[in-house]
Amino acid sequence: MSNHLQFVERAGVLLEMIGMPRLSGRVLGTLLCAPPGGHTAAEVAALLQASRAGVGSALKHLTMMGLIEHAPSPGERADRFRMRPGAWAELTEQGNRKLNTFVQLAEEGLRALPPGGDPAPLQEMGAFYRLWLDLFPQVLAQWHALNRRPE
Repeated sequence: MSNHLQFVERAGVLLEMIGMPRLSGRVLGTLLCAPPGGHTAAEVAALLQASRAGVGSALKHLTMMGLIEHAPSPGERADRFRMRPGAWAELTEQGNRKLNTFVQLAEEGLRALPPGGDPAPLQEMGAFYRLWLDLFPQVLAQWHALNRRPE
C-alpha cells in the first residue's frame, strides 16, 4: 500500500476514534492530499474504492462541518470538492465555544458537591478549561497573523 493510501486509511481510523464516520475521515484524508482543483465525488469514490452514495454522504457531512467546499471548475459539469481555507481555525473556534460547557459543569458540580466529596477533580476541570478559554484567543490571533495572505 502506498504512503498516500496509508495516510488516507489512518485519517479514517483516527477521525473515527473522535466520532466521525470512518468514510468521512477517509474522504477528508483524500482531499487533504488533493490537487489544487480538488476532486469530483466520482474521483474520490474511485480512489477510495467506495460507493458513490457513501462518498456523497461523507462529502455532505464534511461540507456541513465547514471543512470542505465546492471548488468551481468552469466548463465541468461535475462538482469538485477541496479543503476550505481557514477551516481548521473556524472548526476549533466552534469547538472552543462548546468548552465553556465544561467550565459551567465544574462550577455546578462544586455547588452541588455533597459533604465529604472531593472538590479537586471539579476544580481541576474548571481551571483547565478556564485557562484554555483564556489562552485560545491569543493562539487564534497569532494563527491569523501568520496566515494573512497578501492582497
